Amino acid sequence: MIYLLYGQPASGKTTIGTMMAKFLGSEFVIDGDDFRDMFSNSSYNKEGRRENIKNANAVATYLNKKQNNDIILCLVNPYKELRDELKNNNLDNVIEICLNTSRDLRKEFHVKDFELGEPDLIINTDKDPKITFNLIKNIIFIEDNDYLG
Repeated sequence: MIYLLYGQPASGKTTIGTMMAKFLGSEFVIDGDDFRDMFSNSSYNKEGRRENIKNANAVATYLNKKQNNDIILCLVNPYKELRDELKNNNLDNVIEICLNTSRDLRKEFHVKDFELGEPDLIINTDKDPKITFNLIKNIIFIEDNDYLG
């Protein structure tokens, strides 16, 4: 399963994604900033963002098809069409979780043309990350880690 945590910068994607990976026992966390460094993509314009998302989607798809493990994607991922492309390439294997916050953090990096789309879950991350993750865990998972959706 691919768990796509997306939202504006500083919404808690990496922090919550890391908690999710630990909970699921997954070693596959694809973080947008780390991924950007790996591919030497320092462009935050629309083309740079699209390239980073497409690369991350490709790796997540590859891992999903080749590994029997969960993949957690932690990306701003503002474009609905690229999230839809990920879902189409991994039918019934993507859960979209949109994270948002009202905190005034990293506003200079926010994407103006952010498209919310139709995520499986929208969570406000203003509370402590552990509280937020427990909320996500209670909504998405049951004892045997199956998606409730």
